[in-house]
Amino acid sequence: MAISDLSFQSDPITVRIKPPQLDSFLPELSEWQIEGLSIASLVRDFRCDNFLGAMALAEKVSALAEKYNHHPELTITWGNLRVSWWTHTVSGITSNDVYMAHQCDLMVQDN
Repeated sequence: MAISDLSFQSDPITVRIKPPQLDSFLPELSEWQIEGLSIASLVRDFRCDNFLGAMALAEKVSALAEKYNHHPELTITWGNLRVSWWTHTVSGITSNDVYMAHQCDLMVQDN
């Protein structure tokens, strides 16, 4: 299954993605990594020109999160936005997190 085959699931997801399937998605995600031992998350650092650039990108990710009612952890520092996606209800990564990471990649490509 490719990421392009995924769609956002508005019903509560109760199953984490198993490692073999998650590993198959990673080559399609630009610079995303899996972090965390007890609770895994998809994490990417987006490099920006300055603090205002990181803030502007954070606002775009925030709008995307609101659209889907699925919210990441955002960490903003000078010239960097770190985005972490995971699903709290399953304490791990679901297909929605992969979908949202891919949407972030598409959003950055369009700029």
